[in-house]
Amino acid sequence: MNIDSIVGVWLLIGSVSINSEINFIGEEPDPKGVTDWLNDSGEELIDKIQATSGLTLSVSADRTFTEVKQGSPSIYWFSDEGVLESEVIPFNGVVKTNEYGAFLQPEDIPSWATPTNNYGVILRYDDGDTKISDHIYIREDKLVRTINVVTDELYLDRIVVVYEK
Repeated sequence: MNIDSIVGVWLLIGSVSINSEINFIGEEPDPKGVTDWLNDSGEELIDKIQATSGLTLSVSADRTFTEVKQGSPSIYWFSDEGVLESEVIPFNGVVKTNEYGAFLQPEDIPSWATPTNNYGVILRYDDGDTKISDHIYIREDKLVRTINVVTDELYLDRIVVVYEK
């Protein structure tokens, strides 16, 4: 991915979230379920976002990013430490890229939650019980952020956040 396309100041315009569980094949969890969930862009959810505002994501050419909250944006939110929060708690960090796209990672990841490279995507958090990928990409002229969460290898959350310049 060309980092130039995501550089800039992006203002929140909406978000949507869904919850699910890993599918079972017979009596066993789908062995590809976690990887498939973490790698999904959630693009089919973009047209279902609910309007909200109050979060600015700034991406610099040096691949760093900052988030600033104003007011109380309505977003289902997992903190940089993998905790489901009752409100948005912004964090700063770096944009990392690989062949699967661009991903956000916090500045300081605790050693006990250092992400693995087992899923294709670049995780922002992995403490063994909770895995979070935070994928960003451009669709039309908007920045789409898909936050995929897997808890206990069974419970699934996906939050799609849309920004515009």
